[in-house]
Amino acid sequence: MTQGYYRPGRAVWPPRPPRRGPATRRLLVGASVLVLLAAGGAAAATAFRLHPRFLVRRVVLEGVPEPRRAEVEAVTDPWIGRPLLSVDLDAAVAALSSRPWVARAAARRVVPDTIAVRLAARPAVAAARRGDELWAVDAEGGFLGPLKDEASAEDFVVIDPSGAGDEAAGTARGTAFVTRLKADDPDLLGRLSEVVVTRDGIAVIDKLARLRLLFGPEALEPRTGSLRWRALLALLPEIERHGLLRREVDLRFRDRIVLKAPASEGERGKT
Repeated sequence: MTQGYYRPGRAVWPPRPPRRGPATRRLLVGASVLVLLAAGGAAAATAFRLHPRFLVRRVVLEGVPEPRRAEVEAVTDPWIGRPLLSVDLDAAVAALSSRPWVARAAARRVVPDTIAVRLAARPAVAAARRGDELWAVDAEGGFLGPLKDEASAEDFVVIDPSGAGDEAAGTARGTAFVTRLKADDPDLLGRLSEVVVTRDGIAVIDKLARLRLLFGPEALEPRTGSLRWRALLALLPEIERHGLLRREVDLRFRDRIVLKAPASEGERGKT
């Protein structure tokens, strides 16, 4: 008797994946090159940042008034010894630009080890007495630096804050008067030669009329000081016609002008 047996059919194998084509190989090679370049660039950047050759060794300041140098150096001195690329120049420029005496600020890196800072200070509007010297001051009353000589002050109104008790506050008040007069009546500013700041007011010199004019604190308000000064100038021909002697004119009152005669005359007139 013949015994039967099982014969399996042909085995079925899963299909083999196709080999990578040229395009795929090129893509992989390109990606590998990019990774290597990125890694090399990062390593180079790290080496550049940390290499002693690229540490900040010098900060150059341009356009900084001498009295403000210490203020600017307080911002820039911490850069010394730090990596050139790690210094936050934008923050420093923003901090310097916020100062009232700074009109413009900019900073740039100079490879390998220098940062240059350039400032434009607000222009001087007057000259202020500081002891035996005259200093240029800005619109905020900030001291910009000493003037070389008296001739350098000829184009400026001179502010004398010695009677104010506080030099800085007196200078700021005197400068505020000059700035207010320039805005309200520029022609009057041309008559002004000196502003003497006292504890309770301001005395100014009208160099054309040769008069000392007394103002109160309200002279810093818009149009107040200039209108009272103009009222006096309108009355001057009549005052001179009557031969009224005067040395000072008191403009601190709202509704009257007080003429002060020289001490030798001992008279006081009102108009």
